[in-house]
Amino acid sequence: MTFLHMIRRFRHGLAQVTLLATLAACATGPDVLAWGDDVTPEETTATPVSEFAPDTVTASSNKRYDQALTIRQVSIKGNQLIDEYQIKDSMALKSGSLYNKSTLKDDLKRVYDLGYFTDRIRAVPVATRDGIHLRIEVEENAPVTGVQIEGNTVLKDDELNKLFEGQTGLPQNITQLNKTVESIEKLYADKGYILARVKAIADDPDGVINLKVNEGTINNVRFVGNRKTKDYVVERLMAVKSGQVYNEKVLSDDLKRIFGTQSFSDVRRVIAASPEDPDKYDVTIELDEKRTGAISLGGGMDTGTGLFGSVGYTDPNFRGRGENFNSVAMIGTGVIGRGESVADARTYQFEVGWSTPSFRQTDNSVGVSTYARDMSSLNIPLGIERRIGTSFNWSRPVKRWENTAFSLGLGAENVSLREGGSASDLADLGISDRGKSLSGGTFINVTPTLAYDSRDNRFNPTQGWLNTASLTGAMGLGGSSYGTASVNVRKFTQLREGVVLALNAQGGTSLLGDVPTFNMFRLGGPYSVRGFQMGGLGIGNGFMQASSEIRTKVPLWGKMKDLPVLNTMTSAFFLDAGQVIGQEKLASGDYAQSGFGASIGAGLRFTIPGVGPLRIDYALPVAGGNSNYFQRFNFGVGQKF
Repeated sequence: MTFLHMIRRFRHGLAQVTLLATLAACATGPDVLAWGDDVTPEETTATPVSEFAPDTVTASSNKRYDQALTIRQVSIKGNQLIDEYQIKDSMALKSGSLYNKSTLKDDLKRVYDLGYFTDRIRAVPVATRDGIHLRIEVEENAPVTGVQIEGNTVLKDDELNKLFEGQTGLPQNITQLNKTVESIEKLYADKGYILARVKAIADDPDGVINLKVNEGTINNVRFVGNRKTKDYVVERLMAVKSGQVYNEKVLSDDLKRIFGTQSFSDVRRVIAASPEDPDKYDVTIELDEKRTGAISLGGGMDTGTGLFGSVGYTDPNFRGRGENFNSVAMIGTGVIGRGESVADARTYQFEVGWSTPSFRQTDNSVGVSTYARDMSSLNIPLGIERRIGTSFNWSRPVKRWENTAFSLGLGAENVSLREGGSASDLADLGISDRGKSLSGGTFINVTPTLAYDSRDNRFNPTQGWLNTASLTGAMGLGGSSYGTASVNVRKFTQLREGVVLALNAQGGTSLLGDVPTFNMFRLGGPYSVRGFQMGGLGIGNGFMQASSEIRTKVPLWGKMKDLPVLNTMTSAFFLDAGQVIGQEKLASGDYAQSGFGASIGAGLRFTIPGVGPLRIDYALPVAGGNSNYFQRFNFGVGQKF
């Protein structure tokens, strides 16, 4: 060994001894990195390694590191419930890493941020001949032994306790606890309870976590802006009441019902902490009331009535009590596209009615009406019929079954018929005996009905069902009596925003007696199977029919969006099919009705101010029917179903 080589080994050994001595002194001295009661992770700047150790170490050209500055082991001390591998995984410094003061400081913060430990975290580096042994000393929080929740009424304990799964038996974790509190408030909000908050958190010495929930109870509900409408009229439309926990979804439905009365141009809600009790809330319903009583001069087009003009008075908020009063007198040109089997006669109609959704502030709905109509018969070929009658209807919800109501209708009607065609016209249709067909009568009707209505919007539904089942018993005064039954099922499904699938299936049948020809079930027309004249598929003692529609908004651009008519426009693509049961044969030869038919088509729906919602459909018959009864264009009021 050369002298120069011996000198180099001596210097290296001296440096290593000095390094070990210095690290040993630092490891046991006051500069060990520790978080005392007065030190937070952010404030800690001390380092347990003497100043000779640089923040970073650059590898030599042969890629070998100085062994004294390499972390050879990381150990954890003080953990009892938390696995040391979870702590080590949170650290950047690991066995084989180069020592770095700033990284060590960040590692201590990462360990603290796990949430299981107090701020008494120490980093103790111990120098060895092979490198640094880094010991992390921790102190665990008290273990969680249980959870106690107070103040919850709309959500059950089990539902909330599930959010604490995985925390019991482990040290209390502040970070995890804060996230659980957020999850509790989100769970409430997802169910519509947007005011619910966790107002207090405390832990007992035995490890039980106590939470107190303020669910957001309503102190008062009040109404402003309603000058004509009585408060109780609006209040009875609301499911949200004082003393309940506020639910945004329920109130949203309430506002839709209020707006649907057509008595208000806008409805809003304002929520504020109650000055009487800061833990409760006051809900204010702001109403922009509009004038509802109106004398109307209008007109329109309907397949059964033709072009018509009308005059009337309507008030959907009669006397400010939420009652509906309507009266109308109308004259029309007669059936559009009437064909040779329908008499050429004008339509005359008069009707006056009154109804209230809450008779004497109860759940009972009551309505009465009187009417007189003179028009071409849609059941009797070339016949003209006159109907004069009155009706009374009572209904109330069936509280045992949600969205279900029962109604009972009572009515009296006189029907008279007269000839509307010449002898040659009757001969062309193959009609020889008119005696029975033109026989009228007077009847007392009783109609009980059970209805299920879960639609989200009465006028333009996108979700829900509307189903009805009814019986009709008609007692003839001086003639025969009869009974019928009918069922109507409607389903609405929103496929995506602005696109709705509407399905309808309905049917009816006679139950007893002989149903008069003028009151038999009719098939064909704008409210039945489109593409055919009204009654163009025939009449009978029963029927079955089904329809499906895809309803979608019509995209508009530019100034077209601002036009009152166009901005309400929607389109529909449809399929109709139906079958008459026990068909009554009133015509023969070329004018015999087939008794069944199907069609496809498309149409537009829009609202004309002062007139109302109108419908135009173009239908193409694809099965059944008789070409003498085809009618491609159909006009109607509102949706078909």
